[in-house]
Amino acid sequence: MGGQMKLRDHGLSWQEIDGELVILDLESSKYLTTNTSGAFLAKTLTDERSTDDLVDALVREYGIDRERATADAGAFVEELTRKGLLA
Repeated sequence: MGGQMKLRDHGLSWQEIDGELVILDLESSKYLTTNTSGAFLAKTLTDERSTDDLVDALVREYGIDRERATADAGAFVEELTRKGLLA
């Protein structure tokens, strides 16, 4: 599933509040608010990862089944792509 990806190294600012993460794109003034699993995935994407890596990380961290993890990781990557937050 998909190639390697990571969050952009430049033009992003983020702040964690009560386990949730707000990622601000300083170039476009768009932002993304995540829940705790989204915050976990965003931190995972500070290094290059594949969608399969994200799925595996969700299964390990939260003990959810692979089908749900695949859907959640896919939706998160789609949102990051739509907002232009991936390198």
